[in-house]
Formats: sequence, structure tokens, C-alpha cells
Amino acid sequence: MDDEDNDYEIERQKTILQNRLLLDSLGLDPNGSSKIPFARSTASVKPKPASKKRKAPPTSNVDEGPRRRSGRLAGLEADSETLKVKSEDEAKEREVLRVISRKEREKIMDVGKMIEDPEEGEIKGLEEYLPRITLFSNPRRYPKESDSTKDAYADFDPKTVSTEVARLRSAFKNMELKANAKVTEDRVFSMVVHPEKRKSLVFVGDKSGQLGIWDALGPPADIVKSEDDTSWVKQEQQEDELYEGRIWRIQAHARSAITAMKVNPVDGTGLFTSSYDCSLRHLDFMSLKSTELFAFQDENTLVTHFDLLPNGEEAWITDRYGGLTHCDFREGKNERRRFVVQDEGRAAKLGGISVNPLMPHLIVTAGNDQHLRLWDVRSLSSINPTSIPTPPPSAKLDGESIDTHLTGETSYEEVSKYMHSKKGQGLLRAGWQHGKSCSSAYWDPWGRRVLTTSYDDKLRVWSLQPSSLLLPTPLSPSHFQPSKQIPHNCQTGRWLTILRAQWSLNMDYMPHFTVGNMKRSLDVVAANGEKIAQLWNDVVTAVPAVTASHPRIVDHVVGGNTSGRVQLWGAGSA
Repeated sequence: MDDEDNDYEIERQKTILQNRLLLDSLGLDPNGSSKIPFARSTASVKPKPASKKRKAPPTSNVDEGPRRRSGRLAGLEADSETLKVKSEDEAKEREVLRVISRKEREKIMDVGKMIEDPEEGEIKGLEEYLPRITLFSNPRRYPKESDSTKDAYADFDPKTVSTEVARLRSAFKNMELKANAKVTEDRVFSMVVHPEKRKSLVFVGDKSGQLGIWDALGPPADIVKSEDDTSWVKQEQQEDELYEGRIWRIQAHARSAITAMKVNPVDGTGLFTSSYDCSLRHLDFMSLKSTELFAFQDENTLVTHFDLLPNGEEAWITDRYGGLTHCDFREGKNERRRFVVQDEGRAAKLGGISVNPLMPHLIVTAGNDQHLRLWDVRSLSSINPTSIPTPPPSAKLDGESIDTHLTGETSYEEVSKYMHSKKGQGLLRAGWQHGKSCSSAYWDPWGRRVLTTSYDDKLRVWSLQPSSLLLPTPLSPSHFQPSKQIPHNCQTGRWLTILRAQWSLNMDYMPHFTVGNMKRSLDVVAANGEKIAQLWNDVVTAVPAVTASHPRIVDHVVGGNTSGRVQLWGAGSA
């Protein structure tokens, strides 16, 4: 038995070595990736007699990925906690392989090529569907300087407010679950609803760069059924109970979460998306092409959020290192300049940004350093760039080079120096510190209120008069205080997407917003803090951490959760 034991030990050591090589190729720690032993100890399991030795087949260079390992042979009980950990670790290893194998997104890509493993007719269906959205112009509605306080629902008379709250509450009466579908494969990270009033078209970005396109109330895709297939009976019964609509999935970004999305505000014919893969892209519904508009060369400078100017051809972008980047996509401009407005460190991250729809030179940012800041970006262009990055070799389209990287960068030291000079006093117009990290900040559609979400478990609303923002001087601290503070549990933890209360862009009713509730409901709240609706159903089994509203159908709101599932709510019949 001694020889047999030695042979077994040699084979076991070879197996261990092969496993280590596999883990090394995946960038995993062999000692920390799993706490599960692959087999019982040799003291408890008697090895079988070794048969005649066979030559091992030559190893292939193809990486087959982590294999499933038997929990029974490892001596694990079926319901043990250790077995659950083992399954989770194997799932993580498979996810690592999936991420590694995913191709980088090209500068310009056809939509059809971005669908992974398409089913028969899926590409054709999407290529026919998207251009139909462009048949009707859907410009975003913007406020005018001539709008009165009453027009903007900024009249603080108690009787007027009470009337408008009652009107809004009536619009959300008899709410019901209209549709419920798994739109993306991974956790929902961002959402936006297209303004086309004839549809409830929802764009959903997930944690892995996948973009789900969901026509929530549209007809489902036709499925060819065999004569022996009876599953359609059960499927039709389920469809009668709850509608799922039609879904397409495209790999819009490489590897990383889609952090924000905006429909083209000029006519609704395209979708802008940003991602932790450090890029900003535009999906054109007519040409069916996805184009990279901007990308950081440093892959660690994650794009955390962005917002568009009303012209749809300029954007402001925030990143994890405290940078504000202005991108101008207009022909002949070609400007992509970054300004570092917060000092280095973990607190430098800017997690949110919003452009004032009435005065686009005013933007607000939400920072990890707990601060909401109001900036007047007109004066940034007068600061000399600290450096002009050397761009990498550019891609080419029809013989023309395409460069999407920074054209200039200004350091924090230079920005700070300018801010403290007499000329730069109006750059930072106001600031306010939360109790903990500030997750998001958004202007309302009238440009008169700011809504923030913070880990200090408060939602806050600032009410600002446009007249107070006209002078290019800092606001008095007493004039930049929240008018409403609403208690709200924002402790999402590690596995939920951060809560971000979002204004509805509908301007036919008083300003109101949606936010996910840790009790698994979707809350609709008026600007004065009154709760309008709390939406929940037995079907909803997870927190709708990401929410959005239809810009033109006031009662249509959506919530997305960690499994990629999204629910559409709407008012039913009385």
C-alpha cells in the first residue's frame, strides 16, 4: 500500500498545482478564494488501488473555467452553511471568467453586434423597433425665464400647496402593478423612461454594463412553438395574470456598471449612457450605432455620473477622483477638459451631478465628503490647464480620426488658487454639509429646487428663487439651507444599489419625486415632503432601489431591484 499511497499523493499534488495555475490565470488568491476543501483528508478516506498508469493527455490552452466540485465527496451536508459558501465562491469564479471573456467596446459599434447570443429574429426586431421611436419628436420640456412663481409651483401659500397636493394625490389614485419583468441579467444600477407618451419604454442599465430595453406594455416577441410543446398554456396563464412586455438586451458598455442614462433632450432620438468603464456613449435610434463620445485613459478614473445641457451636445461628467469634466460634442469644438474640484482621497469622489434646466451654467454636485455644492461653471474656462494629456493613437471612421480622450486638465491646486482669488469668488456659489456621505443631488424640472439623498438617512429639499442666483457672488449660508428634511432609511448595505431620490420630469403637476424604500415599496413624495403614494405588491420581493418616472404620463413610475427585475406601476380604473 505504500507505493499506492505515494502514487495517489503524486496525483493529488498535480491536481492542486493545476488548480493553482487556473486560479492564478483568473487573478484569484489560491488561499483566499475558497474556504472549502476539495476532498476529505487522506486520513479519513482510503484511496482506491491505482490502476495501470495512463499517459495524461496533452493539456489544452483553452481555459474551460472553474469546474463544479462535489459537495458530497467533500463530506458536506446538503443544507450546511459551508456548502452555501462553496456554491457562492464557485459562482464568483464563473463571473470572473465571464467578465474576462467580455470584449472591450469599440469606438463605434452596430447595435446588432452588441447583442450577445441573440435568438432568432432578435436583432432584426430591435433594428426595426428603435427607428420607430424617432417617428415622433419628443423634446424635453424646459422652463422659461418668464415663468411666474405660480407657474413653477413655487407659491408657498398653504391653501395653494394643499390644492396642488390633493391634485397630485388624485393622479396617483388606484395605483396598480401594470408590468413586471426581468429586464437585465444583473443588478439594476440606473434607469430612465423615454418621454414618448404612446409607450412606456424603459431603459435599464445593470451592474455589468448591460442595457435592457423594455417596452413594458408592448406586445411580447413571437415565439415559435413546436407541436409537442405545451408550455405555452402555462405561459399564457401567467401573461394573463401579469404583463411582461418585450425586452432586448445589449452589451452597451464593457465590464462595468452603467452609472447614469439620459434620453436626448432635443428630440428623444438617442440615449446617452455612462459607465464605470470610464466612458460616455451615445446610442442613436435612427442609425442604430453606439458611439463613444468620451473616455478616460486611466481606467481607475471611474465615471460616476453625468448630465446634459439643454442643447444635448454638451455634458458635465463627475468621477471618483473629484473631477468635473466638460465635454462639448458640437462640430468644430472638440473640447473635453477636466477640472479637479476636490482634494485627493476617498472623500474626493463625486457621486452625483445635475445641470440647472433654467440656468445651465449652474450645476450641483454630491460628494463623498458629505457636501452638496453649487457651482457657477462659467468662470472655469478662464483657468489655464495644468497639463494637456498626450492622446493615444486614435481610431478611424471613414478615414477620419476619432479622439475621445481629455484635451486639457487643471489640477486641484490651480482650481483652489483661482477659487480664492478675487476673480474666482463666484465659482463656488454655495455649499452645505450633510451628516454623512451625500449620494445624489438633482435640480427639479423648474430649476428652483434641489433634492439630495444622504447616508445620514435624510432626503432634503432646497427651495431657491432664480433672482437670488443671478448675481455672480456666493450665496449667504442663511440663504442655502434645506427647506424640508424627510427621514428615510438609506442604509442599503453592500448588495443593493445606492438609493437616489429622483425628480419626475413631468411639469403638469407640482414637483414630486420617487425613491426606493427598504421595506420593499416604491415611494412617491411631493416637494413639500408629503407622501403621495407607497406602492407595494406581493409580487415585489426585493427593494426597488432604483426608480424613475415617465416624463409625460405622471402616474407611470418604475422600480428596479438587485435581480434585474423591474416593475411598472400605473393608475387603474376606479
